[in-house]
Amino acid sequence: MSATQESLTARHRLGTGSLIDEQAPLGVDGFFQPRRAAFWLFLFFLANGVFSMLSNFYAGYRVVPTAVVLATLVWTLYALPFLLFFRSLDLFEQHPPLGFAMAFAWGGFAACYLAIPVNTAVESLSSKLIGPQFTADWGPALAGPINEEILKILGVILLIMIARTQFRTILSVVVLGAMVGLGFQIVENLLYSVNTAIQFPYTNQVAPVGLMLLVRGIFSGIWSHALYTSVAAFGIGYFVTRRHKPLMQRTAIAIGSFGLAWTMHFFWNSPWLQDIGGGGVDGVLVLSLVKGIPILALGYLLWKFAGKEEGTQLRTIADHYIDDDLMTPEERDSLTSLHERRTLRKHMKKTHGRKAARTLHRLQRAQLHMIRVCAEKGTGLPAARAAQDITALRADLATTTS
Repeated sequence: MSATQESLTARHRLGTGSLIDEQAPLGVDGFFQPRRAAFWLFLFFLANGVFSMLSNFYAGYRVVPTAVVLATLVWTLYALPFLLFFRSLDLFEQHPPLGFAMAFAWGGFAACYLAIPVNTAVESLSSKLIGPQFTADWGPALAGPINEEILKILGVILLIMIARTQFRTILSVVVLGAMVGLGFQIVENLLYSVNTAIQFPYTNQVAPVGLMLLVRGIFSGIWSHALYTSVAAFGIGYFVTRRHKPLMQRTAIAIGSFGLAWTMHFFWNSPWLQDIGGGGVDGVLVLSLVKGIPILALGYLLWKFAGKEEGTQLRTIADHYIDDDLMTPEERDSLTSLHERRTLRKHMKKTHGRKAARTLHRLQRAQLHMIRVCAEKGTGLPAARAAQDITALRADLATTTS
């Protein structure tokens, strides 16, 4: 039984006609915690990272201004679908926008800022101890996984220490890790685009941005830092949410998840299989698929487990607190699946029009919101207001479909 399930006590269930008892809020920490050392440690490295990264981009802007502006626009647009996807996976809507922004900022600024000199030091040491050729072949596989994965997961740990009660499911931590990894991925790709434009043999400043988008965005973007860090964060999520499990088991899962993320990153950066696809763009694509698909498959399995676990908790809370007049059994089943919710909206749009589909979407979000409110505060006034919203939306839906 999970921590959330264990915390459920006998309370009045919520229905459209029921009177509710006033419960004391359970309390959920926000991400602004100036009384906690982790908050200031986070801000210290973030501030240094912002200053360092902006200084690098400004230096690049003075040399290749068109490339910097274009790359910033391209990678910002590239990040948007990922941001929306990760946000949609957080069924409980546990993290406010500030939490997502802090996670993205840590990966993009703090982790990148710390990784650059450390990676350089590791490759320099490797070159001196083993040789330049070994470093050229294996340097990225050694420096990247060791340094970058540690620095990224450090951000996840700091955010959990800042908002300690914010994380009630494994998926909530996995999504946080994905946001940290995405921030690192986007800013790193932006740096590569600017540096490639500076070193490009021609004066064209558009071509190097397009080249980086093709290689680092299209060919490798799905199985990159966002996936690695989410895998490492899976273990942290297990450690945090499975407090009823033995400490040794929780620690082993956390270490094993980090080891899996490290292995994924190492395998991708290594020179293994580099000749499998031959040369040219086709060869790069083949190599990316051969290396990337196994990485993506492993990540998918962990994401699927975390999503199933979150769906189970969602259903448990809904069954405990909410009557069928607010949330039918069929609706409880569909709420746990992003695919099923979208399928229902598409069917609603096809049979009753766009307005009905939008109303159904609002109803689904209101129901998810009510589950989150019940999990955090029990059957108090916020839950009553959420119940009223669901009742009103259900009436609107009935009107639009009649």
